[in-house]
Amino acid sequence: MTASQTSERYSAPAQLFHWLSALLIGLAWLLGQLHGKFPAGEPRSLAGLAHITAGQVVLILLLLRVLWRFVSPPPAKEAHSASVWADRVSALTQSLLYLLLLAIPIVGVLTVFAHGKPLPLFGLGAIPSPWVKDKEFGHKLMEVHEWLANGLILLAVLHAGAALGHHFRLKDDTLKRMLPKWVG
Repeated sequence: MTASQTSERYSAPAQLFHWLSALLIGLAWLLGQLHGKFPAGEPRSLAGLAHITAGQVVLILLLLRVLWRFVSPPPAKEAHSASVWADRVSALTQSLLYLLLLAIPIVGVLTVFAHGKPLPLFGLGAIPSPWVKDKEFGHKLMEVHEWLANGLILLAVLHAGAALGHHFRLKDDTLKRMLPKWVG
């Protein structure tokens, strides 16, 4: 246990990784949904760059989050009255969330490359596509990217709903454990 973690709460870095990821995932998903609504030209290009950059930061946060779990393991599970099946669903959901957080940016990068475009790196430079443009393959990858992203949003909503259920129905501290002390 680290100095910034108690037995009841996640550490401040774990909380930061969690909430910043949630914010950036929402932003990236929203920009992906609205991409075609931006005026052609610079506004659409900037929205695309923001979408890709948010995805890259989410991937970096995922890596930091996994490394942090080795340095500062999460607190013990909250004792509650939910069933064994609820615990299994929770563990499966968390595993799927992590898998999607890894898969979506990877498929996004492959999509950019399949369209023969360079991958922008935080607007500071770019990695040229190692592939020849393949519009059909790029379209298929884009569909996979969208399906995975929509699945992530659905799981995130279920995850948030479960946390709220714990807070309001089971009246335990599951939600509070991921919030800073000054919030609750």
